[in-house]
Amino acid sequence: MNDKKTKKKKDTGGTKGAVKYFLKTFIALIVVPSIIYFSIPYLFDAIAGGAAGDISAQMKDLEPYFIRLILCAIPMVIISIPLGYFARGDKRKVPCRIAYGVAAAALVLIVTNGGKFNLSMADVDLGAALVSSFSITLTNTVLVMIIVILCLLKGLLGILEYRVYRDEFNGSEGSGS
Repeated sequence: MNDKKTKKKKDTGGTKGAVKYFLKTFIALIVVPSIIYFSIPYLFDAIAGGAAGDISAQMKDLEPYFIRLILCAIPMVIISIPLGYFARGDKRKVPCRIAYGVAAAALVLIVTNGGKFNLSMADVDLGAALVSSFSITLTNTVLVMIIVILCLLKGLLGILEYRVYRDEFNGSEGSGS
């Protein structure tokens, strides 16, 4: 049998943790949405076989949502640096965790307009078919509020994480309160 004891990987934080959290948040909140937003015209062009040349003009309706997403994601990317730097059980991580939860809730509220999404396009040529106009209005305020509450609760989990891991942190890093 294997005599080696398997230990749970310890979250030590530090520069490596800060870089890891920064890159993870930056890729998830800025790089991926940017790739999706800027590739939509090319996808429509590929689907329509080159006949959807005016889809870029129609993307102007989505531009405010994209700009709000990027502007709200920047504080979350900045907060992710100290979030990864401090180890679990460090009381300095608690305000970062709470701020990250509040920023995530703000991101959801601002990008979704509180749960209301309007999109209208006119004269979209998809090659074989010409769509004269269409309008989409989604009202999902209840779903957005549930997501906001979950984001805030995730921020408050920083307090629980501190209480659970503080003895481990204080025991390995020296004395603390």
